Amino acid sequence: MTSATTARAKFFQLLIDERVVMGVIVLNAVVQFLRAFHRWEHVDVLYVFDYACTAYFVIELLLKIGILGFRDYWSNSWNRFDFIIVVASSPHLLSPFMDMRDLGVLLVLRTVRLIRVLRVLRFIPDRDRLLAGMLRAVRASVGVVFALVIYNFVLGLTACYLFRDTGSPYFIDPITSMYSVFKVFTVEGWYEIPDAVAAVSSEGMGFFIRGFFVFTVLTGGILGFSLANAVFVDEMMMDNNDHLEGLVEDLREELREARGESEAQSARLEAVVQELADKLGRDPDG
Repeated sequence: MTSATTARAKFFQLLIDERVVMGVIVLNAVVQFLRAFHRWEHVDVLYVFDYACTAYFVIELLLKIGILGFRDYWSNSWNRFDFIIVVASSPHLLSPFMDMRDLGVLLVLRTVRLIRVLRVLRFIPDRDRLLAGMLRAVRASVGVVFALVIYNFVLGLTACYLFRDTGSPYFIDPITSMYSVFKVFTVEGWYEIPDAVAAVSSEGMGFFIRGFFVFTVLTGGILGFSLANAVFVDEMMMDNNDHLEGLVEDLREELREARGESEAQSARLEAVVQELADKLGRDPDG
């Protein structure tokens, strides 16, 4: 009985071993990738693997809760992350018993299956430090992003009033106009929109249109996005900067200690020399 219990405990520990979990996550990602191809979407073997991965994640979750207890399990932020993902994707287990002809149900099941791949995030090296840096960078970037949103709103609305009568589909309403301006912000292919609008406008209007969008891409795309990237990267690198500052401060402290020891040794040496000089001064034969 004892040996059987021990063997069962080892088997349970193996099931929740991080290397096994990582292997199943990778396998699940490969299966999801292959099933995205139409010709392999309904291959039975891939479906079985996909279903087995879902079942494994649920079993792993229950085993961890049983071993650690729900309170200790839930106290770990990455366990909470895993719990949410596994619970959200667990409806896939009902797929053999559901009518898959319902397109809405099919899309939901496909979506929740895909989020299981996010569990690989917990195996990223230095994930906690990286996550802390990302959260700090996001908080620092909120102001810049909000300013870009307002700027996009103003320019989009302005472009809508200026160019909607040209017949261009890019500025037929404020929402479409703001989306078009945002595409200009991204810089990629930014000239296509003003060229398309200028093509259906007069020569003078075309010159004005191109000037307007050159100003837009310079201020919103190059300057605005560069500022947002700079703030984000600076905050992400703050941990490294703090580490380097700590090393520099430690080095300064060591130099101060070494200087103090050197001064103390010099003082002792001067005392010895002075003592020898006094002895020589008292010795008449010296």
